[in-house]
Amino acid sequence: MSTAPLPSPSTGLAPGPSRPSLALGCTLLGVAIAATGALALSVGGVPLSPHELLEVLAGRVDGMAAVLVMELRLPRFVAGLLVGASLGLAGQLMQTVTRNPLASPGITGVVAGASMAVVMAQVGWRVDATWLPAIGMLGGAGAAALTFLLAARSGFSPLMLALAGMAVTALASALVTAFLLFSGAQAQQLYGWLAGGLQGRGWAHVGQILPWAAGGLVLSLATGRWLNLMHLEDSVARSLGGAVTLLRLGFVTLAVALTAASVAVAGPVGFIGLIAPHLVRLVAGVDQRQALPLVALTGALLVTLSDLLARTLAAPQELPLGLFTALIGGPLFIALIRSRTP
Repeated sequence: MSTAPLPSPSTGLAPGPSRPSLALGCTLLGVAIAATGALALSVGGVPLSPHELLEVLAGRVDGMAAVLVMELRLPRFVAGLLVGASLGLAGQLMQTVTRNPLASPGITGVVAGASMAVVMAQVGWRVDATWLPAIGMLGGAGAAALTFLLAARSGFSPLMLALAGMAVTALASALVTAFLLFSGAQAQQLYGWLAGGLQGRGWAHVGQILPWAAGGLVLSLATGRWLNLMHLEDSVARSLGGAVTLLRLGFVTLAVALTAASVAVAGPVGFIGLIAPHLVRLVAGVDQRQALPLVALTGALLVTLSDLLARTLAAPQELPLGLFTALIGGPLFIALIRSRTP
């Protein structure tokens, strides 16, 4: 007769998969990302053969091919990796902290706040496009701060965080709609940004999001044991030595920073933070120390694959990235729901 796995004394949770399972998952995801990257760098209006691509990456070729790969396609692919990893981590943090499997990075209002700030800046002041990432990050941080303020009285309980985030999101979304009605000729550009995308992203955008993505991954992994406590009821977590309110505030702040940086670079890309944690949970369980690196890699794969499809399927016209994250994430999420429905 089989027996259930015993809880870990440090987390109160059943242990996750073994280290070889984690290594195998990371290896498989790494191979899939590498294959997607090879296609992203070689496919386009000017296709490159595998030999030409290797020559460019080795630095043995100059000219148009080198510019095409090193200045246009490669930074865009790296930006997609970082955006996807950040959104996946943010989704994992939010679903764990709120104990809500339907939570997404936008639950704190950060996505709607960033969108509102960008739309208001473009319609009201017609700011230069180079300022949009910084404006988006400020708007997202402001919306998250308002959510924190509303939820502070309850000690940042999961329910109040969700309700406050919904209220802030509804307010910001209403303002976005109102400003779009008066945007005139700018409406098409703004709708394109609101659909999300990586078109025109370069090394400057990579440098903008890299510290947030790398720092978020390091902090998440370093505090994985404490994040495991967030799965438990608050009273149980406190009995195991966790400062629940401070931990919840810290992890939500980290999720907000990751989301704001992603939205600032790629716009409001949906479904990644919702679906990546669910896919990983099927194989990695609930131990955050096992799940977090897999979630980051899964998010990176979903975004880069979606961007490849957005860039190539209707070439030379480019489709919105958010369209493909929804087309990939939506059916996956429906399949997950059906698989868990008795």
